[in-house]
Amino acid sequence: MKSQSHGWSARLTGFLLVSVALALIWFAFTADRNWLDDHVLPHMFLTRNWQLLWWEVERAGAVLLGLFLLLVARPLLTRIVSAGRGRELAFQGLLCIFAALLSIAASEAVLRATPWRGIDRWAASEEPLRQVDRYLGWTNKPSRTGFEQFGGRRILYHFDADGHRVADPAKPVDYNRPTILFTGESIMVGFRLNWPETTPGRIQTATGIQSANLAVNGYGSDQSYMRLAAELPRYRKPVAVVALFSPTLVERNLETNRPHLDALLAWHAATPYWRVLRVLKNAILYRRRSTIENGVMMTRAVLIATVREARMRGAIPLILVPTFSPEPETERLLRHRILDGAKLPYVLVPLDPRWRIAGDGHPDANADRVMAEAVLAVLRRQSGLNLPAPNEHSHAIGAMRHDDNPASALSHRLGKPPAALTQAASIR
Repeated sequence: MKSQSHGWSARLTGFLLVSVALALIWFAFTADRNWLDDHVLPHMFLTRNWQLLWWEVERAGAVLLGLFLLLVARPLLTRIVSAGRGRELAFQGLLCIFAALLSIAASEAVLRATPWRGIDRWAASEEPLRQVDRYLGWTNKPSRTGFEQFGGRRILYHFDADGHRVADPAKPVDYNRPTILFTGESIMVGFRLNWPETTPGRIQTATGIQSANLAVNGYGSDQSYMRLAAELPRYRKPVAVVALFSPTLVERNLETNRPHLDALLAWHAATPYWRVLRVLKNAILYRRRSTIENGVMMTRAVLIATVREARMRGAIPLILVPTFSPEPETERLLRHRILDGAKLPYVLVPLDPRWRIAGDGHPDANADRVMAEAVLAVLRRQSGLNLPAPNEHSHAIGAMRHDDNPASALSHRLGKPPAALTQAASIR
């Protein structure tokens, strides 16, 4: 009787192992490039090719695990169960599960410990320093000058009493002066660039119009909008609002472990989260379709609201979309859905892929020069102000990859807004 019972247990064990093994192998073969495009968003510092390589490694791992379960684990474990050692095997399995849970708890404790707090985006140790904010999540630490040494250069960050990055700490943003406002994250902050090299700094120098840099490192599109909505009414003469957007930000916009908005622009407090799951998410890369769709809708909603807020104050709205050439197809599709689908005014700026800060990945001074010239070209046409024309012979524009976007490159040379702007929407 015991022998018969052991036989049933062995067959059940074999069936379960075969089912899991076949499921892993089936998933690995069906989760192809189309599946990846549906479930893995573009990443700001991980190119699509690297994402594909990482995903192929994970698929191969699933196949190998499935084959191990099928060819090694199944015969071994069924033999152990048939020999009447099923209870011993089950006990050992429970011990393994318990050990795994303990390791997860220990990892969580370590990740929450002070020395590891650098994984949090608002960490107080990285320049430019930030501080916790209940409504926005974090803001720039005000009334200070910070510096860092990077790549053999000394980078200075001056912030006024309201957390705007400024050229001179003795000259804070004046809310009574004509102002061009800039919103966004580290790219618009000018991370690891000195003020004269940044897009807001260049435009302020070129136009003589004050730049108000509202950008904060690590912001999602919703946080950028929340800060703009709170600050814009303070400016008596807003000339333009330039909001940075990249399709690679959509991944960040899905985060709920910080204060965030939904697609109806309703505010939500940060959702408690496990640090271990955050690390696992970064390794697996997977997102559900419904999660991505909600992120796309929220991103579109906050950009529509950004444009609306600017127009209500009589300012020119412009969304700045830098992209390292050639623009990946996944990013192009997201840009089309979010910007063209809503007929939002934007300028697409192709950047030479070599224009990254070495050892960091952010756009360098060459990239910021091209972005500034693109913004100036649009504002010149839209504002009616006597703004300087972009330099036709600048090295920055000349180094663009015209074969990737010839219409855009040519329009920059002529001092006209790129085709992406005129095709996406008419400025009202």
